[in-house]
Amino acid sequence: MKKHHARASLLLAVVMVFPFALSACSSTDKAPTSSTSAAATTNAPSATKEPTKAAPIEVSIMTWESPSMNEKIMASMKKFETANPGITVKMIPAPLSDYGLKINQMITANQGPDIFMTGNDMVIANGAEGRLYDWSAKAAGDKEFMDGFYNGVLDAWKLDGGKLYGLPGLLNTYGYFYNKKLFKEAGLAEPKAGWTYDEMFADALKLSSKKGGVQQYGLYATVDPFKLSLYSVSAGGAPFANGIVKPTKVEISPQFIEGLEKYKAAIANGSMIPPNFDQTNVISNFKAGTVAMTQQGQWIADDLIRTAPNLDWGFVPGPVVNSQSEIYDAVGWSSPSNIKNPDAIWKVLKYLDSTMYAEVLPQNPVAPAAHKDAAKAYFDFLTSSKHADVAEGVNHILQSKNVQPVRFLTTWAGKANPFVEASWNNVLTGKAPVSNLNDMVDKISKVIK
Repeated sequence: MKKHHARASLLLAVVMVFPFALSACSSTDKAPTSSTSAAATTNAPSATKEPTKAAPIEVSIMTWESPSMNEKIMASMKKFETANPGITVKMIPAPLSDYGLKINQMITANQGPDIFMTGNDMVIANGAEGRLYDWSAKAAGDKEFMDGFYNGVLDAWKLDGGKLYGLPGLLNTYGYFYNKKLFKEAGLAEPKAGWTYDEMFADALKLSSKKGGVQQYGLYATVDPFKLSLYSVSAGGAPFANGIVKPTKVEISPQFIEGLEKYKAAIANGSMIPPNFDQTNVISNFKAGTVAMTQQGQWIADDLIRTAPNLDWGFVPGPVVNSQSEIYDAVGWSSPSNIKNPDAIWKVLKYLDSTMYAEVLPQNPVAPAAHKDAAKAYFDFLTSSKHADVAEGVNHILQSKNVQPVRFLTTWAGKANPFVEASWNNVLTGKAPVSNLNDMVDKISKVIK
């Protein structure tokens, strides 16, 4: 789900585009239905009072998922409808290409769907604008369900003193896929959870070669200031950004520089790809058995299981210096601030995050669910597919007590990112001194203020 990562970034790019009114397809602010209009205008007393029958409630859902995934979601929602008479669920599919623009247009026109798929960036931006429903009261009354989320994953969905602007649905984690045959041929032991950065760089050097004049790297991965934070924090230093939702400070600690120098050395000696390396074919080359080790999101496992059944590969969480530190990203679900049936919508929201994912993920095993009960179905599928290492590795990542942001998620990210882009790669490749990072930090700090 780089897929999902890319989607979240895309949504951030379009989330601030404000729109014109759309024709409606939502139940958030509807004109009265024929049945409710009739009830409102029929005031004459009747001889025999019939028990009042509650009007059916339609809850609309918008996703950016593929048609086949939406079909699976709705197949599960039919079971919800059976178990909850009086509530029907309507799917509103939307193309990913203009998803952020469309959802913002609909919300601005008070025509938003009752529940819509969203990225963490979009939650922060729309929450800051007061466009999202605050689910904190419902969550407070549903402690057993809320306690089912992985530790810390809800934090990035809370703003403004604890207002809960949605629920995370799926989590993206990042680890290392490796070719067992190439490790064995190089005389290397397979990496295990808790392996160190020094072991990773040593393995990468031994796996690299220039046979026949062709540069073969040992490690296909990229590192940015946020990923390097994992080294810094694991070594006891400061993270690059001091918060996920609203960072107030960026910092380059001595431990950050220590890790940076190790990445620089790996790039310089040809054991790791340079930052401008075109990774378009890395996965296809990994399947072909020519890439020994690559850092990727866990979603690659689904592809490998389906399309490379004869490849002997493994998965391991990222290395450490001393303690575990991880990054993961979430996509999930939010509602516009003007929804009319929060009780019914909360029921649908809970079902989506738990039962729906538990039923759908074994069919589309791209990511673990943020709710632990639903994540179990994902892990069980991986284990039954003879890749318990992925299940154990991803679960190990999700148990981390230290989680760092994967990128700037704030509304000022667009102003800060160019300063990273202007400095980072030149420093990493030795074309610019490490001291240039101080200038980068100063400029980003001014953006934050």
